[in-house]
Amino acid sequence: MTPTATMQAPAAPAWRGDDFPHWLPPMLVRELRQGIQSGSFFWTFLILQFALLLFVLFALLVQAGASETGAVRSFDGLFWGILATGLGLVMPLRGLTAVAFERTGNNLDLVRLTKLSATRIVAGKWLALVAQVLLVASAVLPYLTVRYFFGGVNVVADLVTLGWLLVWSAVLGAVAVYYSTRPQRERVGLLILLVFLGIVGLNAVATMTVRGGFTAPLGNGWLTLTIAALYAALFLEAAAASIAPPAENHALPKRLLALCCAAIIAGVGLWGSAAWFWSLLGVLGLPVLFITIGGLCERPVRVRRMHTPFARGGLAGRLAAAAFTPGWATGLVFFVLAFGLVATGLFARAAADNTVEETMPFVSLAAAAILLPVPLLLLLPRLGGRGFFYAGLQGLCIIPWGVDLTVRELPGFRSDGLLPLVALFPLAGLLRLLNNPPDETRVVLFFAGCLITAIILAVVIRPWLREMRETQRLVDGGPRA
Repeated sequence: MTPTATMQAPAAPAWRGDDFPHWLPPMLVRELRQGIQSGSFFWTFLILQFALLLFVLFALLVQAGASETGAVRSFDGLFWGILATGLGLVMPLRGLTAVAFERTGNNLDLVRLTKLSATRIVAGKWLALVAQVLLVASAVLPYLTVRYFFGGVNVVADLVTLGWLLVWSAVLGAVAVYYSTRPQRERVGLLILLVFLGIVGLNAVATMTVRGGFTAPLGNGWLTLTIAALYAALFLEAAAASIAPPAENHALPKRLLALCCAAIIAGVGLWGSAAWFWSLLGVLGLPVLFITIGGLCERPVRVRRMHTPFARGGLAGRLAAAAFTPGWATGLVFFVLAFGLVATGLFARAAADNTVEETMPFVSLAAAAILLPVPLLLLLPRLGGRGFFYAGLQGLCIIPWGVDLTVRELPGFRSDGLLPLVALFPLAGLLRLLNNPPDETRVVLFFAGCLITAIILAVVIRPWLREMRETQRLVDGGPRA
């Protein structure tokens, strides 16, 4: 035997099948071992199996005493209610303790010492939760097949419905993992909301099942799946950002996901139907809005290690650093990108519906309303709770709309009410537009929104340039100014 052969490292042992493979992520293996051995998983699995077994026995008795085939079709709601309660509600809500137990047991810092990033920690916990749901789903497949012999059952439609139930479970699991990073008082309060959302989703699944399963066209089905994946990724990224150290750049994935949502809105506005566009504007526009506001409220993070990787991309990397690193200045660049995509979809839809004149003041005032608190945030750089301060300022902007609404109802006042006062507050102007005002009011509000936006940009341009120069210095690895 040659010395070279003796110095070679031994080959990795083959997977024996009695444990998880070595190539799986360590966080996933750890969570799977703990999750499967937990009492909540055991009792959920056992109770679900027992409930489905009772259903099958009851269905057999009904079928034996009925004169016509397919008599158990009337019990489909009960079957899917049992299945959806276990897979679509109980199992994903187990994620509410995913990160909370790590914090109460003082294990989160020990996990970080393994050099696992916050994203890998959260992704491992979520994947373990999804894997346990899939394990339970595979165990109930025989009951799904037995129903075929009762007659009148479309197995393909049932499998599709089960697939959408698993998609719902995965998204709700991501929501639960995110809320597990929040304080206990918030988790208790939000648990009621999660249960309500779960019940709404279960009712939707049961309704689709009774009507013959999920029969959406392929294009709509793929779009729905894409939306579900985006929402799951958004909640998981929010969870990772909640437990991450300041040196990790979580502005990049959050803003990229928001740009994907904005791009879908723009694409559907250009080439999709009106019904799909307005639905997606509400579903995907909300996370885009929250991520944009969060970016405008962020403080800059002066960590060179976070910025220098962008230098490897040359000019494209420098441009990316100007939009995808933490800070209000880069958040302003991201606002221009995201708002431009959403506005493109809005104007494309308005051109198809011949409502461009009605859409222009909405877009103008929306830009002004989002940017209005930024100068005040710059005057208070050490302010804590910047998001609450932002929301409080927007709440104050609603007061002029309420005053104007009251004045217009009083006798002796003109129909335009306190329009000059409303025009000074963009959010009040947006609410005024909802009342379908005359064309003269729309013109005034449109120019008011443009003027307010221009004034805000003129006020913040100098500190914005200073922040952007600092960002480029960090990208170059040079000394801070």
